[in-house]
Amino acid sequence: MRDIGAPTLGTQVLVGTLPTTFRLLAETVDGAFSMVEQTVEPGVLVWPHVHTMHDQVAVILSGQLGVRVGDREWTAQPGEVVARPRHIPHTVWNDTTAAARFIEITTPGDFEHYFHRISELGPDDEARRAALQEEFGITGVEGWIDSLSLRYGVTL
Repeated sequence: MRDIGAPTLGTQVLVGTLPTTFRLLAETVDGAFSMVEQTVEPGVLVWPHVHTMHDQVAVILSGQLGVRVGDREWTAQPGEVVARPRHIPHTVWNDTTAAARFIEITTPGDFEHYFHRISELGPDDEARRAALQEEFGITGVEGWIDSLSLRYGVTL
């Protein structure tokens, strides 16, 4: 893998509106996975998307998250595990008044570089954002934003 200035353990970046802290770097486990901690503030909907190259698992630490994976929708509580396999559309949101925190494990571990690189983009970097999403096999999900926003009062 080329050197793109890998994040340092404990470094925090902002991925969209999500504070993201690198907890276990992929290099520690020979690239098998990476681990970050993320916080979803009240009223936030995470951009609905699908991965073609990465699998994710989240463990809810505090607060609660609305979750949609494929056609299944539920509320995840602290201690619960949420699997988001590749090729299945997914999103999370926070329709409560308290922040929700979770640990996210992604395999393979190169996904930490996506977080690092996307955090460096400004709001007007649409072409670079699209190229980065294509590089990491991420596409948006049509039709979810409006329906989830209306039902739960959350926004991107």
